[in-house]
Amino acid sequence: MKPVTSLLRRPARLILPAVAVLTAMGSTAAVASPVQAGLPIGHVHSAPAKPAKFNWHPFKLINGWKSASTKHLATGTPAWALRDGVVYLRGAIRQPNAAGHPTFASLPKYARPASDLYIQVSTSSDVPGILYIGSDGALEAYDGNAYSFTSLATVSYPTASIKSHQLKLLNGWQSSQPTYGTGDPSYSISHGVVYLSGSMHSAGSSPLAFVLPKAARPTHALFITVYTVDGSSPGVVEILPQGEVDMAGVGAPGYTSLASISFPVAGTKWHKFKLEAGWKPFTKFDTVAPAYAVVNGVVYLDGAMYQAPAGDGLWTSIPAAARAADDVAFEVMTTSDSVGAVTMAASQGLVSSRPLSNAQMMTSLAGIAYPPSS
Repeated sequence: MKPVTSLLRRPARLILPAVAVLTAMGSTAAVASPVQAGLPIGHVHSAPAKPAKFNWHPFKLINGWKSASTKHLATGTPAWALRDGVVYLRGAIRQPNAAGHPTFASLPKYARPASDLYIQVSTSSDVPGILYIGSDGALEAYDGNAYSFTSLATVSYPTASIKSHQLKLLNGWQSSQPTYGTGDPSYSISHGVVYLSGSMHSAGSSPLAFVLPKAARPTHALFITVYTVDGSSPGVVEILPQGEVDMAGVGAPGYTSLASISFPVAGTKWHKFKLEAGWKPFTKFDTVAPAYAVVNGVVYLDGAMYQAPAGDGLWTSIPAAARAADDVAFEVMTTSDSVGAVTMAASQGLVSSRPLSNAQMMTSLAGIAYPPSS
């Protein structure tokens, strides 16, 4: 059953005149970026000498959708890959026709999710957009400035081949599966990575929705931006080291999606980024310094940062082990549950938001994952 219009609407719609997707990120930046913005644990890996191979399948784009890759932001060919039961997406897309259909591609049966997924993604001009991945294989991009630029990078989800475990919801939180077919809130652990899935809503006032079992808890706090009701305002999933998972954001009680949330298990070996241009670790809320890990051939980011004194958006030079073959743009949480964007372009890490001061006050990298070959 498709969600009703008042909650998860997915029609084609007119948008404002196209704005520039790329914005220069200061004199030291050589590229531009989109403005925006118990169970067995399994094996835990540190950075390998060579990245794991992914068999990428280019999307057959339909309804006028095109790749958004340019010479300034080379996001590569939009594609998907299936590895160890997890589907990964890459690239970015655009829709030149402002009245065009939101469906841009489809997935074969073996690469489809068990339930419908609603994922908040990075689009241009500081507005979060929505990526819908149906259990029937349909893929749609809509809302925000999705037609100008929609990033598919860092989107991943487990298929039904990975066993999931339903979570016990607390404080009036209830599964939205009966109404929207998005799956019960659940978790799974595979190859040293925790995956969350499903959706929920609440008529209560407590942000605490569930507690993760010990094997699925991070060693520190994670702040991850997510899709909430209508996508009209970003939500935040706060995952604490004691396992408590809180929902934040004005739309969270109406509907919160856990789709595409993943993070490495405790005990993973992390490598700190060398922060530049006045960026510093933000550790006020049990977060840690920005870092990366390579687990089962996939790069994971973590930590939070702020900039003092204020400067431009260049925050690091990306180590070779954390680089992608193409430029990667993704949405992140910034101050006060707002959103920003981080671009990993060539050897530079760039951050942006509108205003940039939101990102400069705090930017969380938690929950970001992408294959080195993406």
